[in-house]
Amino acid sequence: MNRRSATVAVVAIVLGSVLMLSLAWGLEHAALANPPLLGKTAPRLAIATQSGEQVSVWQLQGKPVVLNFWASWCIPCVQELPVLSNGSTNHPGVAFVGADNQDTSGGFASFEQLHQHPYPAGPIVVGSYQSYGVAGLPATFFIDAQGRVTASFVGPLDPATLDHYLGLVTTT
Repeated sequence: MNRRSATVAVVAIVLGSVLMLSLAWGLEHAALANPPLLGKTAPRLAIATQSGEQVSVWQLQGKPVVLNFWASWCIPCVQELPVLSNGSTNHPGVAFVGADNQDTSGGFASFEQLHQHPYPAGPIVVGSYQSYGVAGLPATFFIDAQGRVTASFVGPLDPATLDHYLGLVTTT
């Protein structure tokens, strides 16, 4: 390898590293994904679970809520499911709700059979993902006990990130 090739390789590695670090930082710090909602009352939204139970986010007021928009065809949504399941189990004072977004009924039913979780999830039956400004999945909104959106995160959650945002809604 000549000197020019080595220089090009080093520059490519440095640029690639900068790009990857920027992407990672952006995913980790995407809390302001939807600034118009921050500090405002969460839009009305309800889901219907596979058993037919309707869960209304606004009726959960009085406890913090983690509202996760997902879909069966979303690979990062499947990858973050264990994080949300563990979070739900480890934080019984926080209501976790999964809002199935732009999915088919068959996709939802198959997902529910394959992926067990301790919190209610289902298609949106009141309200819409648009009212939350969801443009990509997964998207998670952290709602305080007074029903106000405290933060939002776009992308798959990891345990440390979930704990960080849970701290924002459980200490207010």
